[in-house]
Amino acid sequence: MTQAVDRSSIERIWIRTPNWLGDFVMATATFARIRKAFPSAHVTAGMRPYLRNLASGSDYFDEIVETPKGGGLGGLLRQVREMKRSRFDLAVVLPNSPTTGIIPFLARVPLRLGYTQGRPFMMNVGTSADVRRHWWQRREGPRRHPNPMPDYYHDLLDLIGLPPGGRHPELAVVAEDDRWVGEHLRSLGIPEEQKLLLLVVGANFGASKLWMPERFAAIARHFQDKHGMRALVLVGPAEIELGERIAKEGNAITLTKPVLPLNALKALVRRGALMVTGDTGPRHLGNAFDLPVVCLMGPNDPNYTNYCMERTALIRKDLECMPCQRKICPLGHQQCMKDITVDEVALAGEQLLGLTS
Repeated sequence: MTQAVDRSSIERIWIRTPNWLGDFVMATATFARIRKAFPSAHVTAGMRPYLRNLASGSDYFDEIVETPKGGGLGGLLRQVREMKRSRFDLAVVLPNSPTTGIIPFLARVPLRLGYTQGRPFMMNVGTSADVRRHWWQRREGPRRHPNPMPDYYHDLLDLIGLPPGGRHPELAVVAEDDRWVGEHLRSLGIPEEQKLLLLVVGANFGASKLWMPERFAAIARHFQDKHGMRALVLVGPAEIELGERIAKEGNAITLTKPVLPLNALKALVRRGALMVTGDTGPRHLGNAFDLPVVCLMGPNDPNYTNYCMERTALIRKDLECMPCQRKICPLGHQQCMKDITVDEVALAGEQLLGLTS
């Protein structure tokens, strides 16, 4: 359903942001498009608490409301009451879940924009994604025909006639965060001019995305010994042991004391020279700051993230079982990641940096 809106009549906007780090970053061009279309509107963003620091320094939102996972019926009704009090004119719901759709529906927001599958009565302006398989069909590959997430979000805004926007993610770094990162690196013996190799070794999605720890360690040694870079191992709170193991074997430094919050991680990524990562959220931070990225693509369909690839080397093996989109390899061999070699990752990084003849 398409419904062009009178933008002058929209004074208060609710944006329910994506829940995952990478999806949030890919949605920043959509946030920018909304802000540009409604420069004088009051824009409130509902997001997972851990994502708040990603928005620091940006002017997309006038207000952030934390929407933690869970909370049951009581938490849902509390969000409905709060939304009613805010009297929003437009709700833009980027996630596809029934829960994120039913809250603006029950709060009677007049215009509710979002994808309709699984919640057709909740969104009164929206469309259905191009479905590849339905929920009752055997789980094999992606549920919908994959297209890049920035386009997926922009397609919604087209339905209400907003001026077109770009695809490049847009993030800001607060000066205080940049200073803190610089001081933290100096405390680790890393001078300002040192070229940084960033190794993102974990994957919140699941074990199927993980590359072998000893291979990350080999990449650290390669770029340090051959090209004079300093390798930093980036981890989340649940990956400290993994990161410290890789750092020890690769003569690298793992950033675990402290594990960097997202505002500091943004500042660090902006300072990087090269990132080697699986298909994880920090990969998209690299895109936002035009960092050369070697992405090791395992079980996921690359078409979901096929955007701003000019400085990305995507390494992927064409196996019969791919893409399975599973958190754990259903065949038990994880061949899609095991077949990616240290030599080809090193060469891809060197080519991105112009270090090959």
